[in-house]
Amino acid sequence: MNSRLMFLFNLAFVLLINLQVKAAPGDTTYVQTFQQDFYNWATPHYQTFLFPDTSKHYSKVTLFYKLECPSAPGDCDPWDRLGYLSVVKDSVEYEIARIVTPYDINNPGYPGSCTWELDVTDYQTLLTDSVMFKSYIETWISGNKGWLVTVDFEFIEASPPSLSFPYKVQRLWQNYHAVYGEPADPIDSHLQPMTLDVEQGVDSMKIRVIATGHGQGNTDNAAEFSNKTHIIVANGTPQIHTLWRSDCNVNPCSPQLGTWTYSRAGWCPGDKVIPWDVDVTPYVTAGSQAVIDYNIDWFLPYENLCRPTNPNCIPNGVCTDCNYNSTGHTEPIYAINSQAIFYKTILITSLGEQANQTAKTFRLENNFPNPFNPTTTISYWLPKNSKAKLFIFNTLGETVREFELLETKGSVVWNGTDFSGKTVSSGVYFYRLETGNGFSETKKMVLMK
Repeated sequence: MNSRLMFLFNLAFVLLINLQVKAAPGDTTYVQTFQQDFYNWATPHYQTFLFPDTSKHYSKVTLFYKLECPSAPGDCDPWDRLGYLSVVKDSVEYEIARIVTPYDINNPGYPGSCTWELDVTDYQTLLTDSVMFKSYIETWISGNKGWLVTVDFEFIEASPPSLSFPYKVQRLWQNYHAVYGEPADPIDSHLQPMTLDVEQGVDSMKIRVIATGHGQGNTDNAAEFSNKTHIIVANGTPQIHTLWRSDCNVNPCSPQLGTWTYSRAGWCPGDKVIPWDVDVTPYVTAGSQAVIDYNIDWFLPYENLCRPTNPNCIPNGVCTDCNYNSTGHTEPIYAINSQAIFYKTILITSLGEQANQTAKTFRLENNFPNPFNPTTTISYWLPKNSKAKLFIFNTLGETVREFELLETKGSVVWNGTDFSGKTVSSGVYFYRLETGNGFSETKKMVLMK
């Protein structure tokens, strides 16, 4: 069975038992988030989900993004629209995935739904514990038409002995409506240089740019159908990228109605948007600062002559129209999101090595499953001749159960009951290992009914 089929099998199992987080035996964890969430207007959807804690590192994290058409009397939105998924942390948005919806795919012989796999390994530090998402599709269709969105994650645990770990993500430029070609509002004003601190111990660093061009009927048919050069400058060294997709005719979400086969600026209808990653490691130094700049057509500045603010615009001459409308002439803009991602090399301890260290170390494992209903198992490691207790308490700090730990390596099964044997309510609980010599460790779990 290939990895994709294995994922679908496990995901179906997760759906059957109605869990948000499912840790499969071994090294893979599955997390469910939005499930057939309905979108019919350009309104962001915010929702919070439980993810694995920070005790483990992952060699790969995959996001599965699925679009479906609502069932009758509903239907798909038949137009290509921008969509994205962001993590919201400390009031800062970090876009981790972008797609463009397809044209109509609900005719006989058409796919009816589309699923994309996106590598989001670089964002694993954002995908821990309680995670708030912002999910958005820029659809204006209203009524019963629109899209159903399902988003699931697959975490593959890292193997020993070491890993180049993306320990920090810093948001840089974010503007989903950066006007292009307007002298009174130059795009450079939205892309000012930034000075970043590169910490000691940083092994490598990259700049990620997620950019798509929108708008048509302008000079050079910008920005959707205009092939332009985008540039990242790291400490004075430029890295050049042509923002263009010429492979829309082999789109994986096809066939579609409409002009889905045409090449476009950084995207195709019915496809994920591929980030532009720039390795700036050779141009920065750990323990110092780096100046990062973003430019578009640095060597050949662009002006849109077909705009309402151009007094020399002649309709039906060089420009078919000087005023923007909702069809063939729309304002040229770029939707831009960018981040700096920093890496450090960390050592990963294997389970065999942990076993050899049990005589010297304490260890409290993650409970499994989590969330759970009705029981969960909590494993632990203790040095020889140690005395320890495991406490379970609620969000008010009240202890609901207590277990005495006597074995060097063992586990406790909690069935969701308190001291009196009464079943406790659904919600977040904490479990803490305490030893006679002062060691203590606390972790979180969720009881779902």
